[in-house]
Amino acid sequence: MASLLSKSLEASRKMRKLLAIVTALYTISFIVGWIMISMQLPFATEFRKGILQTVSTQRPYTSVFELMKSGRLVSAILLTFAVNLASGAFASTTLPGVVPLLGALVIVAVTVSRGMMIGLTYPEVMSLSFQTFLVAVGTMILELGAYVFSGAAGINIALSSIFPRRYQVESRWKAFKESCKDAAEIFVIVTILLFLGAV
Repeated sequence: MASLLSKSLEASRKMRKLLAIVTALYTISFIVGWIMISMQLPFATEFRKGILQTVSTQRPYTSVFELMKSGRLVSAILLTFAVNLASGAFASTTLPGVVPLLGALVIVAVTVSRGMMIGLTYPEVMSLSFQTFLVAVGTMILELGAYVFSGAAGINIALSSIFPRRYQVESRWKAFKESCKDAAEIFVIVTILLFLGAV
């Protein structure tokens, strides 16, 4: 396990700039969402209502709530982890990277919209009890941290076949394969963060 984590950290070092860019995108879009909801802009208020309604009425969110209410906490944790890993990290912020350049733009769009949605709904979290607020902050930091890594990995894949010299090679195919290998290694960190976030 230590060698896997070491390889994952090494792969993430190669993507320092991309990690910084994705972090900045999340931070800026979160702040924009927070400001829009604080200003009570009508479209922001309506959008937040839609988000909250989706969370309270649609699967997999309702399945997690049902499992928690019935006392099946381990099942709720595993379902949350599986959904966040498969859909939140892999399908939405890494997999689009297989499409050169366009995949990077899709990942940026997902990152900005996700950050903004969290910014729009976060004041709701602050109105809850202090313990709930702490849990929400911890969960947000862990999950968004995982999405930063998965997003950077996806963007790296999307750019590798266009700019193979990022990997000091001439072959676009070889650069693509190397970037996919780095993404797989980074998913060790993504998996750990999402599991902790689910717990």
